[in-house]
Amino acid sequence: MGPIEPGTSGKINVEIKTFHLKDSYKKDIDVTSNDPNKGVFILTIHATIREILSITPQYINFGRVTIKSKYNMPIKVTNKGKDNVTITVINVNPAVNLDISPSKNIIIKPGNTKDLLLKLDSGKDPGFIEGTVLIKTDIPNLPEKIIPVRAEVLAK
Repeated sequence: MGPIEPGTSGKINVEIKTFHLKDSYKKDIDVTSNDPNKGVFILTIHATIREILSITPQYINFGRVTIKSKYNMPIKVTNKGKDNVTITVINVNPAVNLDISPSKNIIIKPGNTKDLLLKLDSGKDPGFIEGTVLIKTDIPNLPEKIIPVRAEVLAK
């Protein structure tokens, strides 16, 4: 924003990235002025963030698992919006260890929940598996949601 001439007004644009936020949000912004009577003033922003697509759990930790084993974790996806939501595709990484079903063209009506099943194959080597579930949607302001996935693979 450029200078505001005396006796005129200006506009302050504020953008809030709400990707990982829920419920209420408050932020104070210090605005500096060269007006000797004002100096600095505080602009307080209040917002209520409405989550359209709720995913539970938001983080998946399989914990300690043994090599050459298979584990399952349910995931619930709830449409809290007013319109249908289509999950166009779900990608998992690393695909060698993770699989999900169903994985594409999932339509969720408002107020409904769809159950997904994440499958973990611990593989043959001990170590850590760090991955993601990437859910792509048809929501214009929320094209994707990411769920981190973790497991520690132990030798038997």
